[in-house]
Amino acid sequence: MNCKNLPVFLLITLLSWQAICQDKSTQQAADTLSRDSPEMSKFDAFNKRAEVLFQILPFPIYSYSQETGQVYGLVKYNLINIVKGDTVSAASSFSALASASALGQIKFVMGSRVYLKEDRIVLQGEASYINFPQFFLGIGNDVTREGLEEISTKSLNFVNSALFAVNYSKTVYTGVSQEFRNYYEVEKDSSSYLNVNQVPGFEGGAISGVGPAFIYDTRDHRYNSRTGAYIFTSYKYFGKYLGSDFDYGTFTLDVRKFINPWMNHVIGFQAYTELNTGAVPFYSLALLGGSERMRGYYEGAIRDKAIADVQVEYRMPVWKIFGMVAFASAGRVAPDYSAMQLKDVWMSGGLGLRVMVDSKNRANLRMDFGWGQEGAKAFVIGFTESF
Repeated sequence: MNCKNLPVFLLITLLSWQAICQDKSTQQAADTLSRDSPEMSKFDAFNKRAEVLFQILPFPIYSYSQETGQVYGLVKYNLINIVKGDTVSAASSFSALASASALGQIKFVMGSRVYLKEDRIVLQGEASYINFPQFFLGIGNDVTREGLEEISTKSLNFVNSALFAVNYSKTVYTGVSQEFRNYYEVEKDSSSYLNVNQVPGFEGGAISGVGPAFIYDTRDHRYNSRTGAYIFTSYKYFGKYLGSDFDYGTFTLDVRKFINPWMNHVIGFQAYTELNTGAVPFYSLALLGGSERMRGYYEGAIRDKAIADVQVEYRMPVWKIFGMVAFASAGRVAPDYSAMQLKDVWMSGGLGLRVMVDSKNRANLRMDFGWGQEGAKAFVIGFTESF
């Protein structure tokens, strides 16, 4: 097979796998649509049917940030047990997203997280085509909105990992992670920060890397944790012999802890850090913000080779399927760890609404509104918790 056709082949394979799993989920949902208990209240009966319809139909989503404006789309998200007879493995997740901004940019993303062999094997994958602007204020932590510029990019992306349990309790996993991204079009003004400073990647290019990954996981639930801890760390090397146009390395560490102080109330903590070394293209730098960490900031408006951020979230039930969260975050970027300081830290916070759309798997529809400094704000609708 021609190596140039490999990304297309992988995308077609993932699309086929997604379709098979969606069909299975749809059939399971259809089989239960008419089974209502006579003891159910009208609200509970309605909610049960709504859960089933959620498994069958795509759901409209919406997001807003100060930089991108309004973004509309459709998402299909399912949690299903794909192996018959395996009652131990966590439910596998499959998602498909199509969105467009008010300015006409488009994004297609398909992802999966598969648990096999009674949770002994964890496979994660994402394939995407993105024709969307990147907004940033330059490179470094000391930036202002006066330097904001829009870079139009087109990219094809594949990110995968395979991890295998190495202990009997299935709390420790080791494996490999892989990343391929091809930015084959980058449009910007001639006076752009990228052109003026000849930043790596200013003309586009591909990155391709692979490396070891490690997980420690004692959470009580994979998608809506109440207790336990989670640690993920990996190192990926991007080199020309792997098909990369740039030579660099990326180290990541993600640490999470969950406490259940009473009833179904949860306090979650997350600390994240990333360090890139070498000739890192601007689109692969560590990015501050987004829909999961430092909510309130547009992802990538602030970026550099190193990042460190922390967040805390309080989750509480309100009534039946409804819940609320409050969250606060702090973080900053730097050229390396030696330049990382506690001063000039970016802060953010916000509130969110939760609606349980899959009670069997404790999966929520989440709506978060976050605020940051210098007028930054963002609203996002998504599925499952941010961490």
